[in-house]
Amino acid sequence: MHHEQIPILEAILQELKSIGEELKGIKEKIGMSPAGIAPKNKIAPETSDKHQNHLAVSETELPYLFCDWFLSRGVKIRNYKRREAADAVFDKLALFLGSRYNSLSRLYGVIKRSLSSSGNFGVNLSSASKEEIADSTQFCTMLREYAFLSSYRYCKSSKTILAAPQRDGKIINFFSGGWFERYVYQKIRFILSQNGLRFECLLNPQITLPNGNDFELDLFFLIAGSPLWIECKTSNYQSYITKYSGMRKVFGIPKERAILIILDIPDNLTNSLTEIHDITVANESNFPAKICDTFGAEHPQGCVSTQTEYSPTPFVVSGSLSTLLRKSHLRPLPEYRRCLIEELIAVVAERRVPITMFEIKTTLAETMSISKSQTQDLLNAVIWGGCLLDNDGEIVRSFTVPFSRLISDDPSVIEERCIEVYAQTVLRADPAYFESTYNVNEFERIVGSKAPSEEAIVRLRKEFAGY
Repeated sequence: MHHEQIPILEAILQELKSIGEELKGIKEKIGMSPAGIAPKNKIAPETSDKHQNHLAVSETELPYLFCDWFLSRGVKIRNYKRREAADAVFDKLALFLGSRYNSLSRLYGVIKRSLSSSGNFGVNLSSASKEEIADSTQFCTMLREYAFLSSYRYCKSSKTILAAPQRDGKIINFFSGGWFERYVYQKIRFILSQNGLRFECLLNPQITLPNGNDFELDLFFLIAGSPLWIECKTSNYQSYITKYSGMRKVFGIPKERAILIILDIPDNLTNSLTEIHDITVANESNFPAKICDTFGAEHPQGCVSTQTEYSPTPFVVSGSLSTLLRKSHLRPLPEYRRCLIEELIAVVAERRVPITMFEIKTTLAETMSISKSQTQDLLNAVIWGGCLLDNDGEIVRSFTVPFSRLISDDPSVIEERCIEVYAQTVLRADPAYFESTYNVNEFERIVGSKAPSEEAIVRLRKEFAGY
């Protein structure tokens, strides 16, 4: 076990003990077993949609900007896609495929067709360029590594790829077109970030229209308050383009901000379709330029790195920010935090010998008249912020290891370290979180303090190795 995991496991064990004591007390007081206590938020059952991680959504969970925008048009948001840890792998593969699509299109087409046939496939690359061979074999190696392929072999003598795809639902959805939506999202996010444009995004929002009909969007951005609606198609766009044109009018979105991106069609066809239909049409090559032109942004130099490990959540909404910190055992509790830090400083100042935070916790909880689990969460931020020192001046990051002093007797210094712990926790989930003005304001509201400076955010991003 890694040493950096030990403090986190200790903290979790301590909190579980505290929660057990609190539940026992509740049972004694009201005669109800812990199992009889109803949860505050009931999660809706899984749907049969192509995205399995949609949850029922309440208006209080969404940023007010989206609520206001859709409600003003008589549209209700029923749910939307939440990101999961596994999305980082899917995004990485999607970005590799999208950024090298010219050389991978043949391989991709064969894989896609194999999903509706026997399963095994072969690709003869004897007439292919060195670039196509290199990209194809590298992509297959990545697919095999993440078990998207159940088998893979490359015969150098005949320059032939022999492989078989997995038939898991998520993997089939990825090859059927899910990858393209992921690729487009990452490219747009990169463009907006590189140009310093503040934005929010909902992934696959499922909505109810004023006439009662249900509809699902692919990507919906608000960029400095202006909408950008993106739909992605890898085939059969003819069946959808008229529907999207009509939907643009329902939303009242300008034509240049409603874009249907179609894979593998020539530039001249995108221009013709745009002229005929009331929606902007683009392909995988020219959509970045169209978006830059629409928002007056410069075409960014370079591209998104395919080696980047992407965040499990593209942006953390109000409700999930609180949930993220709670699940990380870091409830910020701004109404208690400053007072607890002052009490901690006083307790440590009175001690003449080293003491463990575990010994101090009960005293602080009683003095503050708060629960042990609340105390635990606040002290976790203090510990993970590197605020405890031993006799040799080394940082102590454990509840059960004795420490001699704090890094400072100034409560502001300790609290600043706690705020950085909260910020780094959020950055682990979404490295671009603080690029959104709304997110910054929401962080400050929930944490009860100013967000770290831009310089501190850059530093915190570099410290993802662990507390």
